[in-house]
Amino acid sequence: MAIGYVMPKRRTADWCAMALLDQALHGGRAGRLHRELVLEKQIAVEADGGIDDISDITGPTQMTTRILHKPEYSSDAALTAFDVVIREVQQNGISVDELEQLKVKWRSDYYATLEGGRGGYMPKYGLMHLLACFTLFDNEPQLVNTILDGFLAVTREEIQAAAKKYLRNEKRAIVSARP
Repeated sequence: MAIGYVMPKRRTADWCAMALLDQALHGGRAGRLHRELVLEKQIAVEADGGIDDISDITGPTQMTTRILHKPEYSSDAALTAFDVVIREVQQNGISVDELEQLKVKWRSDYYATLEGGRGGYMPKYGLMHLLACFTLFDNEPQLVNTILDGFLAVTREEIQAAAKKYLRNEKRAIVSARP
Protein backbone atom coordinates (compact mmCIF):
# COMPACT_ATOMS: atom_id res chain seq x y z
CA MET A 1 0.00 0.00 0.00
CA ALA A 2 1.01 3.60 -0.46
CA ILE A 3 -0.06 6.59 1.61
CA GLY A 4 0.54 10.11 0.34
CA TYR A 5 0.18 13.53 1.94
CA VAL A 6 0.35 16.84 0.09
CA MET A 7 3.43 18.85 1.00
CA PRO A 8 3.65 22.56 1.83
CA LYS A 9 4.70 25.26 -0.57
CA ARG A 10 8.38 25.43 -1.48
CA ARG A 11 10.75 27.49 0.70
CA THR A 12 8.31 28.04 3.56
CA ALA A 13 9.01 27.23 7.21
CA ASP A 14 6.55 24.31 6.88
CA TRP A 15 8.53 23.02 3.87
CA CYS A 16 11.69 22.87 5.98
CA ALA A 17 9.88 21.28 8.94
CA MET A 18 8.25 18.64 6.73
CA ALA A 19 11.61 17.81 5.12
CA LEU A 20 13.07 17.01 8.55
CA LEU A 21 9.92 15.14 9.59
CA ASP A 22 10.16 13.14 6.37
CA GLN A 23 13.67 12.13 7.39
CA ALA A 24 12.45 11.17 10.88
CA LEU A 25 9.71 8.98 9.41
CA HIS A 26 11.51 7.55 6.37
CA GLY A 27 15.19 7.74 7.31
CA GLY A 28 15.99 4.20 6.21
CA ARG A 29 16.25 1.54 8.89
CA ALA A 30 16.50 4.27 11.53
CA GLY A 31 13.25 5.88 10.40
CA ARG A 32 10.28 5.62 12.73
CA LEU A 33 8.09 3.82 10.20
CA HIS A 34 10.61 1.09 9.41
CA ARG A 35 11.50 0.67 13.07
CA GLU A 36 7.88 0.45 14.22
CA LEU A 37 6.21 -1.51 11.40
CA VAL A 38 9.05 -3.81 10.35
CA LEU A 39 11.28 -4.30 13.37
CA GLU A 40 8.99 -3.88 16.38
CA LYS A 41 5.46 -4.85 15.34
CA GLN A 42 6.64 -7.02 12.42
CA ILE A 43 3.51 -6.19 10.43
CA ALA A 44 5.48 -5.33 7.31
CA VAL A 45 8.53 -6.61 5.49
CA GLU A 46 9.28 -3.08 4.28
CA ALA A 47 8.19 0.45 5.12
CA ASP A 48 9.90 3.26 3.26
CA GLY A 49 9.22 6.34 1.21
CA GLY A 50 9.55 10.07 1.46
CA ILE A 51 9.59 13.21 -0.63
CA ASP A 52 11.44 12.66 -3.90
CA ASP A 53 13.98 15.45 -4.40
CA ILE A 54 12.82 18.39 -2.35
CA SER A 55 15.07 20.85 -4.20
CA ASP A 56 13.67 20.24 -7.67
CA ILE A 57 9.98 20.42 -6.89
CA THR A 58 8.13 23.65 -7.49
CA GLY A 59 4.53 22.51 -7.74
CA PRO A 60 2.28 20.23 -5.77
CA THR A 61 3.96 17.09 -4.49
CA GLN A 62 3.44 14.41 -1.91
CA MET A 63 5.34 12.67 0.83
CA THR A 64 4.58 9.03 0.12
CA THR A 65 5.01 6.01 2.36
CA ARG A 66 5.14 2.54 0.85
CA ILE A 67 4.24 -0.35 3.13
CA LEU A 68 4.69 -3.95 2.05
CA HIS A 69 2.74 -5.66 4.80
CA LYS A 70 2.91 -9.37 5.50
CA PRO A 71 0.10 -11.44 3.96
CA GLU A 72 -1.25 -12.43 7.38
CA TYR A 73 -2.02 -8.77 8.07
CA SER A 74 -4.68 -6.78 6.27
CA SER A 75 -4.16 -3.38 4.68
CA ASP A 76 -6.39 -1.99 7.43
CA ALA A 77 -4.10 -3.42 10.12
CA ALA A 78 -1.05 -1.92 8.41
CA LEU A 79 -2.81 1.43 8.07
CA THR A 80 -3.79 1.36 11.76
CA ALA A 81 -0.15 0.71 12.76
CA PHE A 82 0.98 3.50 10.42
CA ASP A 83 -1.55 5.89 11.98
CA VAL A 84 -0.14 5.15 15.45
CA VAL A 85 3.30 6.36 14.33
CA ILE A 86 1.83 9.51 12.76
CA ARG A 87 -0.34 10.24 15.82
CA GLU A 88 2.70 9.88 18.09
CA VAL A 89 4.53 12.63 16.18
CA GLN A 90 1.42 14.82 16.12
CA GLN A 91 0.80 14.47 19.86
CA ASN A 92 4.34 14.32 21.25
CA GLY A 93 6.58 15.68 18.53
CA ILE A 94 10.19 14.58 18.43
CA SER A 95 12.84 14.77 21.12
CA VAL A 96 15.63 17.35 21.26
CA ASP A 97 18.17 14.58 20.64
CA GLU A 98 16.28 13.26 17.61
CA LEU A 99 16.02 16.76 16.16
CA GLU A 100 19.75 17.31 16.55
CA GLN A 101 20.46 13.97 14.85
CA LEU A 102 18.12 14.90 12.00
CA LYS A 103 19.92 18.20 11.52
CA VAL A 104 23.36 16.55 11.52
CA LYS A 105 22.13 14.04 8.93
CA TRP A 106 20.48 16.77 6.84
CA ARG A 107 23.68 18.87 6.84
CA SER A 108 25.81 15.85 5.99
CA ASP A 109 23.50 14.82 3.14
CA TYR A 110 23.46 18.38 1.79
CA TYR A 111 27.25 18.62 1.68
CA ALA A 112 27.44 15.15 0.14
CA THR A 113 25.01 16.34 -2.54
CA LEU A 114 27.16 19.39 -3.25
CA GLU A 115 30.25 17.23 -3.64
CA GLY A 116 28.55 14.32 -5.38
CA GLY A 117 29.01 13.52 -9.02
CA ARG A 118 27.71 11.08 -11.57
CA GLY A 119 30.68 8.83 -12.01
CA GLY A 120 33.90 10.18 -13.47
CA TYR A 121 32.15 11.81 -16.41
CA MET A 122 30.22 14.46 -14.45
CA PRO A 123 31.94 15.68 -11.26
CA LYS A 124 30.06 18.10 -8.99
CA TYR A 125 26.72 17.07 -10.54
CA GLY A 126 24.96 17.76 -7.21
CA LEU A 127 26.19 21.34 -7.07
CA MET A 128 25.22 21.92 -10.70
CA HIS A 129 21.79 20.40 -10.11
CA LEU A 130 21.09 22.60 -7.08
CA LEU A 131 22.31 25.71 -8.88
CA ALA A 132 20.01 24.87 -11.79
CA CYS A 133 17.02 24.29 -9.48
CA PHE A 134 17.52 27.47 -7.47
CA THR A 135 18.00 29.46 -10.68
CA LEU A 136 15.04 27.97 -12.51
CA PHE A 137 12.50 27.85 -9.68
CA ASP A 138 13.61 30.74 -7.46
CA ASN A 139 15.77 32.95 -9.68
CA GLU A 140 18.28 32.86 -6.81
CA PRO A 141 21.26 30.59 -7.54
CA GLN A 142 22.97 31.96 -4.43
CA LEU A 143 20.49 29.90 -2.34
CA VAL A 144 22.97 27.07 -2.72
CA ASN A 145 24.97 28.91 -0.02
CA THR A 146 22.10 29.68 2.37
CA ILE A 147 19.24 27.19 1.90
CA LEU A 148 20.67 24.92 4.58
CA ASP A 149 20.08 27.61 7.23
CA GLY A 150 16.29 27.25 7.00
CA PHE A 151 16.46 23.51 7.69
CA LEU A 152 18.91 23.91 10.55
CA ALA A 153 16.67 26.55 12.19
CA VAL A 154 13.65 24.22 12.43
CA THR A 155 12.37 23.68 15.96
CA ARG A 156 10.63 20.72 17.58
CA GLU A 157 7.47 22.80 17.82
CA GLU A 158 7.53 23.55 14.08
CA ILE A 159 7.85 19.87 13.24
CA GLN A 160 4.96 18.96 15.52
CA ALA A 161 2.80 21.77 14.12
CA ALA A 162 3.59 20.70 10.54
CA ALA A 163 2.69 17.09 11.39
CA LYS A 164 -0.67 18.24 12.74
CA LYS A 165 -1.31 20.49 9.75
CA TYR A 166 -0.20 18.27 6.85
CA LEU A 167 -0.46 14.65 8.04
CA ARG A 168 -4.24 14.63 8.32
CA ASN A 169 -6.43 11.70 7.35
CA GLU A 170 -8.76 13.83 5.26
CA LYS A 171 -5.80 15.17 3.28
CA ARG A 172 -4.20 11.88 2.33
CA ALA A 173 -4.45 9.50 -0.58
CA ILE A 174 -4.23 5.74 -0.07
CA VAL A 175 -3.54 3.17 -2.76
CA SER A 176 -3.76 -0.53 -1.98
CA ALA A 177 -2.51 -3.11 -4.44
CA ARG A 178 -3.65 -6.68 -4.05
CA PRO A 179 -1.86 -9.42 -6.02
